[in-house]
Amino acid sequence: MIFVGSATVPASQPLGNYPFPDPFHTSGNTGLDTVSYANDFFTVGSTTLDWTITGTSSTFAITNLLGGAALLTPGGSSTVTTVAGTHNGFQFISGYDFWYLCRIQPAAVSSTKAFLFGLQTGTSATSTDGIWFTKPASSTSVNLVSRVGSTSTTLVTGVATASAGGWLDVGFYYNGTDLLVYSSDNLVARVSAPTIGSSATTLTDALLTPVFQMTPTAISDTLTIDYVLAAQEITR
Repeated sequence: MIFVGSATVPASQPLGNYPFPDPFHTSGNTGLDTVSYANDFFTVGSTTLDWTITGTSSTFAITNLLGGAALLTPGGSSTVTTVAGTHNGFQFISGYDFWYLCRIQPAAVSSTKAFLFGLQTGTSATSTDGIWFTKPASSTSVNLVSRVGSTSTTLVTGVATASAGGWLDVGFYYNGTDLLVYSSDNLVARVSAPTIGSSATTLTDALLTPVFQMTPTAISDTLTIDYVLAAQEITR
C-alpha cells in the first residue's frame, strides 16, 4: 500500500511511506537528524522528574486557557522563581541549525519586576551558561542575552516591549552561521557569525535545557507560558 502524505525521507527507509514528516531524520543528508522538544502545555509532566523548581513554595502547573498553558507562580511576594528542564539536551554547534520559540504572558511588568525565558545549562536559579530573552527590572524592553562562563552579553536590545497581561511571542533561528531573532514572526535582528565555545565567545557550547524565571514583588506576579519549542540538527 502506498500512502499519500508528507513523508520527508526516501521510500526505501523505514518511515519512507509514513504519511507524516519523519520526526527524527532529514532527507538528503545521511546521518543528519533533528531533535526537538515542544510543549503546548496540556500537561507539564512531573515537577520532580521533568522539571526542577527553585523558589520556596513556588509552583509550575497547568492552567485553563484555550490551546493549553502552564502557570508559574511565586511562593512569596519576593521569591525568585525558576523552573528548568531536568535534562540538558541541546547544544549550539557551528554549521548546524538550531530553533527556539516561546510565547509567554507576564501578569505584571512594573519597574521592580524582572523575568527571563530561554535555555540554560543546569537547573539552578543562576546558570553559568545559556541564552534567554529577558526583561530587566528597570525596563519594559525584552532583550536577548547570552551567557558564557558566567559572563553575560546582550546580543539584541529591544526585541519586543513587555506589557502587563500582554503576550510575547519571540524566538530565534541559528542557521549554522548567523543568529536570526524574531518577534511575533517578524525578523527584528541578525547577529552575524556568533562564535561558539567555552571562553571569549558569543554563544555557549554547553548542553542546554528550557528555563523560565521571574522576580516578583507580589504573589500575583505570575508568568503564563503558552508554548515552547527547542530543536536542532545533530549528527548521529
